[in-house]
Amino acid sequence: MKKTIIKFSVLFLVFMISLVVISKVMNQGNENLTMEMASATLPVVTMETADIAYNQLHGYRGVMNTAYQRETVTELGEKREATFRVTPYGLTIQGIMIEVRSLSGDRLVENSSVKDISIADKEGNIKCTVALKDLIQKDAEYMLVILLDTEEEGTIRYYTRIIWSEKTYAKEKLSFVKYFHDILYDREAAKEQGITKYLESNATGDNTTFHKVNIHSSFRQITWGDLNVTEETEPVIQMTELGTQTASFVLHYYVSTEEEKIKTYYQVEEAYRIRFLTNAERPYLLDFERTMTQIPDVKGDIYSKDKILLGIVDENLPLVESTDGNMILFQVAGRLCSYNVITGKMTILFSFYDEKNGDARTLYNQHAMKVLDVDEGGNVHFSVYGYMNRGRHEGEVGISVYHYDNTLNTIEELVYIPSDKSYQVLKQEMEQLLFLSREDELYLYLDQTVFRINTFDRSYQEIVTITQDNSMMTSEDHKVLVWQEGEDIYHGTVLEVRNLSSGLSSKILAEEGTAIKLLGFMGADIIYGVARIEDITEDAAGNTFFPMYKIGIRNSEGELLKETGQDNMYVIGCTVTQGQITLDRMLRMANGSFESTSQDYIMINEKPTTAKNKLAVVGTQVYEKYVQIQTRQSIDAKKLQVRNPKEVVFEGGRTLALTVTNAVERYYAYDLYGMAGIYTEPAGAIMLAYEKYGVVTIETGEKIWERGNLVTRNQIMAIKEARVDESRDSLAVCLDTIMQKEGFTRNTQMLLDEGKSVKEILSEGLIGSRVLELTGVPMDAVLYYVNRDIPVLAMVENGDAVLITGFNDLNVVIMNPSTGELGKKGKKDSAKWFAENGNSFITYVYE
Repeated sequence: MKKTIIKFSVLFLVFMISLVVISKVMNQGNENLTMEMASATLPVVTMETADIAYNQLHGYRGVMNTAYQRETVTELGEKREATFRVTPYGLTIQGIMIEVRSLSGDRLVENSSVKDISIADKEGNIKCTVALKDLIQKDAEYMLVILLDTEEEGTIRYYTRIIWSEKTYAKEKLSFVKYFHDILYDREAAKEQGITKYLESNATGDNTTFHKVNIHSSFRQITWGDLNVTEETEPVIQMTELGTQTASFVLHYYVSTEEEKIKTYYQVEEAYRIRFLTNAERPYLLDFERTMTQIPDVKGDIYSKDKILLGIVDENLPLVESTDGNMILFQVAGRLCSYNVITGKMTILFSFYDEKNGDARTLYNQHAMKVLDVDEGGNVHFSVYGYMNRGRHEGEVGISVYHYDNTLNTIEELVYIPSDKSYQVLKQEMEQLLFLSREDELYLYLDQTVFRINTFDRSYQEIVTITQDNSMMTSEDHKVLVWQEGEDIYHGTVLEVRNLSSGLSSKILAEEGTAIKLLGFMGADIIYGVARIEDITEDAAGNTFFPMYKIGIRNSEGELLKETGQDNMYVIGCTVTQGQITLDRMLRMANGSFESTSQDYIMINEKPTTAKNKLAVVGTQVYEKYVQIQTRQSIDAKKLQVRNPKEVVFEGGRTLALTVTNAVERYYAYDLYGMAGIYTEPAGAIMLAYEKYGVVTIETGEKIWERGNLVTRNQIMAIKEARVDESRDSLAVCLDTIMQKEGFTRNTQMLLDEGKSVKEILSEGLIGSRVLELTGVPMDAVLYYVNRDIPVLAMVENGDAVLITGFNDLNVVIMNPSTGELGKKGKKDSAKWFAENGNSFITYVYE
């Protein structure tokens, strides 16, 4: 027995020693196969105007598609000179070149070396001035590419739009923005200098939170309330748009508050839109918004009982948890964090900035993160997309998918998809679809195409290409994907449904003699409408009337959950808000015409939340709305561990370049902050940009619409009155007038009689033009084209057509072939008239 015990003890000792040795070997191997994210290396370039630093440019290792590099615009000096400062961050700059290109990048206007170079300060910053050749036109935008030849990192490129103009007054507009920003820190000085005259304080301003403050907020709120803020960094000023009257700016900076000698830091973003008129007493503030986001000090005092105190942040920030509620993931101020309720471990899963990496390069915010999956073991899949501030893809734009291993505390990149476009484009597309199934298949929407990607072998498949707006939608969680098949969006024959989580697919078929249209989602359930083919009509301008006689709701398996419809009652629009579906309806009269009637509502029985950890908002006297995560059990702050995972090193690359088979023409709407939407039709883009006081561009980067910067009056003098006769109706007269103005001749009446649409006739007749169907766009918006001496055709009652050919402050000038008159009509009356006829406009631009 004693020998047996001794033998067992020896075996047990050998076993334990072996475990220790194996553990050390494994740990040593793991240590050798992981590393911290590499620090940023690339220089930063900052433009200057009259000693005002603005437009901080970040470097790209590769050639980018210039049409999408719209983050900044720089005004050239009187002699076409551009001045900029290079912060090399220790790199050796061997030479500096510039290129001037068309916005599309296809045409090289100029390239030359920068000779006027000097050391600007003790930090080794380099100041450069270059005068461009007399090859650019005044008041036209171009793309300036600055190429730094570095010894260590090769050639790095920097992009900014440029304009040479005597009418844009960038210096004055920049000076006002700096003045307004600075004065807000001193309430008494701001009051004395009459800052209130720039504000539009009213009931729409939310004065209960510092997270979002805007032009409608109170004077007290806009001057930081009771917060004793200290500006920690100089604001980085980005001039995003510059016109003859208006300009838009975005500022980024950091502030702090201090309480009991403990500092709290905040990211701040300010957006301005101003108007500057040389004959006005002062500039006008058209829009202002400030976003303040607290940086959570996860190593500090932000834990209280069962709460994580996030502070002044978005009260609707996404909160993701594992099925059992033990893992909480949240993203705030550019950091993705996870907290294990059971073990008390807080992990910063991803952030480009930290205590060791906190300069202009790592704080640059042109990227986003999304949690794709978290399991009960604390393992997480997440994505980082946009501009890569540092690490193995520094200076690139792309989409990375990572896996976080909770046991090893490591992150590993599974696939990287590069892009030559901007973060702004990726943001819009990833918000449409970015989903990872449990089988590790990644679904995403890129260049109007849905891709399925195997993250193991990095193979991919194109699922569908979307050619029309609103013909594809996803549920809020991106688990269910639906797209419409058919001749066009108004003649759909089937809705293709994919449950990306389960992998199951189904179809919703239109019955014979009907067309089906996708309307939206109610949770994960699909809302659609059905119209009879015989009821679908199209007017001469190509506008489609789609009256739906029934509305259906089905789940992703195809099971019918609800169907509604009434005799002679038709639905023409549908909106889904929290708690209900609102249906816009029309009543069919005895003579077959349609008249508007009351709306109908479908109430949504929302499922009660099963979340075990929740966001809570409390009101405080000084900080106002204060956001916190209420966890399922108490937090022991003394035992809490904060972890920073290392990155797994692997041989070879995991880059996957996606190729799109079918390119789709798109329109890009921009607001104060950047890209706000992508559309396949111009009307949707212009309506969004009109609402957001923005601009619209096309694939070449050229601007085809902007809000503001109109002259006070304009009339197209080449267009005279014309009247219908026996050979031409009003639409043919309008088309002939447009053709003649542009120097073309067509028998438009014959083409109309042959069944050709207005768009087809103009597209074929106006060689080199892009025809824009603008149904639904308000009259004020289409005056942009009249301001550029381009007439706008409008369809009115009885199928008649008119041309808008001029405007002033009070009137528009209309050529009406039915009466043979060319005359003025009041703006308000005209806007009402066109709206009553569906705002059915069509015009064109030359590319």
